[in-house]
Formats: sequence, structure tokens, C-alpha cells
Amino acid sequence: MHLRFAMSFAALLTCFGSFAPAAADPITLKFSQFLGPTSFFQVDVVEPWAKELEAKTNGQVKVEIIDGTLPLGKVTEQAGNVKDGKVDIALGLRGAEGDRFPGTSVIELPFVVPDALSGSKAIWGLYKDGTIADEYKDYKLLALFVHNPGLIHTKDKRVVNLDDIKGLRLRAPNATIATALNYVGAEPVVLQVNDVMPAVKDGRVDGIVTNWGNPLPGFNDYMKFHTETKFYTSVFFIVMNKEKYAALPPDIRAAIDSISGDVWVAKFGPYWDKWDKPVRDGANAAGHEVITPDAATMAAWRAGLKPVADQYLDQLASKGFATAHAAYDRLSAKLQQ
Repeated sequence: MHLRFAMSFAALLTCFGSFAPAAADPITLKFSQFLGPTSFFQVDVVEPWAKELEAKTNGQVKVEIIDGTLPLGKVTEQAGNVKDGKVDIALGLRGAEGDRFPGTSVIELPFVVPDALSGSKAIWGLYKDGTIADEYKDYKLLALFVHNPGLIHTKDKRVVNLDDIKGLRLRAPNATIATALNYVGAEPVVLQVNDVMPAVKDGRVDGIVTNWGNPLPGFNDYMKFHTETKFYTSVFFIVMNKEKYAALPPDIRAAIDSISGDVWVAKFGPYWDKWDKPVRDGANAAGHEVITPDAATMAAWRAGLKPVADQYLDQLASKGFATAHAAYDRLSAKLQQ
């Protein structure tokens, strides 16, 4: 009798046990970036963030990384892919996105940003105070950041004064700087990243306007002069699909928030200092000339390009960003804090 009862009880437990809830499958988030799988964006930015999110969620979230060698990694399509739900999160380059996020471009004007850390905090501050928030209303914005100021790098001609760039064919990093170069008599050439060095090698461009921490293979083999004018910066964004974020459990959203925003933005100053160093050290080791114009010369650069900023801001205002001039002034104030 006791044996029969024990067997029946065991069977009952087995029966109920078969209905015990199974562990939930992990949530997979697709995160794309537009450089290669060994690039600094993937190794230093995306992969550590993904690992931290997985750790904070105790494995409830897994991040699938899509790099720039894959169809969803095209630099021109990062924000669009997020909006369309093709990927969940993307790191993109504002200047490659056409007319998307126009107000954000005010920080790309010449001589605005002194360094990556203060510039990143300032443009993020414009989002937080609402100045450019409307541009990102279709996304969950995780971060905005900029690189250290870009330089004018040339193959054969020293550039010291503003007049020295007249007639030079220079690869422009974005439409903002293309406008500035054209205004002062240079010939801006707009090329995607993968097309830059081939254009240098076959003589289609005389130089490149870019930062030290650039992903251009063979850069120091061709660029012999480097003029440190703090000429411009470029803005990068990290956006998440708004609906995907809203559908996540509250604890997962909290985990994402805890490693994004202010916390993430503050990392990009040290990141860019690290990424710039090997290229700059390589230029010095190769005996290149790094030119730093004196204060009087830089004052002439600023005066010569001041009308470009005014015209560009007028253009933004005419296209719908009515507060362009106020945004520029607000940005300048943040950078002076």
C-alpha cells in the first residue's frame, strides 16, 4: 500500500513537473556599425557595450553584431535600417546620412570643437536640453559623439595660411566642410571612406581633411604634411529602434539606459585620444611635418571662414531648423563652460 502510494505520488510530481515553465529564450538585439570587424568601433565600442549589457541582464539579452562588411553595415543606411526595423541598434555617421539630422550638423562647422570629450558632451547636451531632440523623435537615442578636431593633410604642398588651400583638391568628410572648402577656393571632393585612398593613389585628390584617428589604410604612406587647424569635426550617433526599446521588459530597458547616454558619451574623449595616437605617432616616425599655425594665422583662418558659418546656419534655418543660429550660440556656450 505504501509502495503503491509512493509510486502514485511520484507519478503526480512528474506530471506536474512536466508543466514547469521553461527558462525564457534570450532576447537578441542586432547592433550594426559601418566599419570592419576588427575596427576600433567594433572592438572598443560595440563589443564591450554588448558584453556589459549581457552581464547586467544576466544573459537575458544577447547582442548580434553586424559590421560594415555585411549588407546591413553600409554607412549610408545605418539610421534608416534602425527606423525600418532591419536592425535594432546602429552606430552611424551623420554626414553619410544625407539630409537626416541637419540640426546636429552645427557642431561640424569650422573651428567649433576643441577636443572630442568636450565636443561630445556639448552635442549630447543640445539633445538633452531639447535643441535638437525633435530630430531623433523616431528613435531611442543612446549616444551622440564627435572625434577630435580634423586636420588638413596633404601629399606635396605645405598648408599654413588659408590661401594655401586654393586650388587643392581635398577630400571633404561631409557636406558642411565641402561648403567651407569651396568658399575659400579649394575643390572639395566627396568620397566614401573606402574610395579615399584609391583616389589619393591615382592623383584624383591632393589631400584629405580628416582626423588623426582615421581608418584609412596607407594614410601615412602618402600624406606628408599635416596642418593642425582644428578645422572641423564629424558627428556619430548610436540609435535604437523606438518600438523595439518600448517593447522590452522594464528591467532590460533600465539596463540599456544605465550604460548609455551620459555614461557612454563621456567615454569617447579617451577613446579618440587612444585611436588618434598610432596614426600621429606614425607620421612623426616617418619624418612628416606637423604644422601648427600661430595665433595670428589662425585668427585669419577664422575670419576668412566666418561667413561660411553664417551662410550655413541661414541655410539650415531656411530648410526648417528655425533655431539654427540660436543652437550654434548655445553650443558655443556649452563648449566654453
